[in-house]
Amino acid sequence: MLLTAQPLHPLFAVEISGLDLNRQVDDRQLAEFVALMGQHVVGVIRHARAFNDAQHVNFTRRLGPLQKMKMLTMVGNSKSRLSFPELIDVGNLDVDGKLLPDDDRRRAYGRGNLLWHTDVSFDANRATLSLLAAHRIPPEGADTEFADMRAAYDALSESMKQKVAALEVEHSIWYSRALAGMSDVSEAEKATRPASRHPLVHVHAGSGRKVLYLASHASHIVGWPIDEGRAFLAELMQHATQEQFVYRHRWQLHDLLIWDNLATMHRATPFDDTRYPRDMRRTTVLEHAEVG
Repeated sequence: MLLTAQPLHPLFAVEISGLDLNRQVDDRQLAEFVALMGQHVVGVIRHARAFNDAQHVNFTRRLGPLQKMKMLTMVGNSKSRLSFPELIDVGNLDVDGKLLPDDDRRRAYGRGNLLWHTDVSFDANRATLSLLAAHRIPPEGADTEFADMRAAYDALSESMKQKVAALEVEHSIWYSRALAGMSDVSEAEKATRPASRHPLVHVHAGSGRKVLYLASHASHIVGWPIDEGRAFLAELMQHATQEQFVYRHRWQLHDLLIWDNLATMHRATPFDDTRYPRDMRRTTVLEHAEVG
C-alpha cells in the first residue's frame, strides 16, 4: 500500500496515511516512510485504536539502533513503569500509574522539556528520529511545537552563514536543567551525563540541506567567551523559533508523532500536570549503536 502525506505546515510536517502499527509494516512501506521523513522531518500517524509497546519498539528497531532508558541517580534510580528499556517515559505518572507527587525530582527534571531542545544533543551519540506515542492526553491539550532548523538556516544572511559555518558548540543536559530551574544537581549526578560537542551547522542527510543544530542544551560556543557565546546562541534561537518556522501539533489519542532531531527542535507546552495525567512513551533512534 502506498503511503500518502498531507501537509500540516507550509515548510515541513505532514500527516502520513497508509501505515498502521497494528498491522505488519512491509519493507516497501518502511522505505516510503523513511523517504517521507527525510523530506518533511516531522510526521504524524493517526491511529484509530491503540497499538502496544511491543509494536512501537519493534517498528522503531527497524529504523536503527535505539537509545535505552537510563535511570539517573538524581531521580533515585527510580524503577521504570514501562516494560521495554527502549521506551523513554516522558509522562507524569509513577510506576503504579498515579500522578507523580509535587515534590518528585522527576517533575523538576521534566520541566526542561518546556524549553526548545533537540533530543540527546548532550551526548556524543546523537539522536536521529524520535517516535512519541500518545497513550493518555490531558483534556486541555499539552501540544508540542517544532521548529524547522533547515528553513531557519536558509533564512540567515550570507554574512551570518559565514559566521556560523565553522563553529562548535558544547551541549549539556545540566545546562538546560539549570535554565529550567533545577539547581540542586550534585557533581556525582552531573558525571552521569557528561557534556558533548557538535558542529553548529551540519548537512541533513535526508534532505541534503544545511541545518542549525541548536537546543536549550547548547551551553556555549567552544573557543568563545562564555557570555558572548551564549548571547549569540540566544540570538540564533530567537531567529530559529519565529512563527514562520514553527508547527504546533495538537495531540489526538493514539497519535504516533515522529521527528528528525538532526533537522528540528521541539518543546512541550504547559498544562496542569498536577491535576491531569499524561502518558507519553518515546523511542529514540541513535546515529550509532550504544556501547555496553
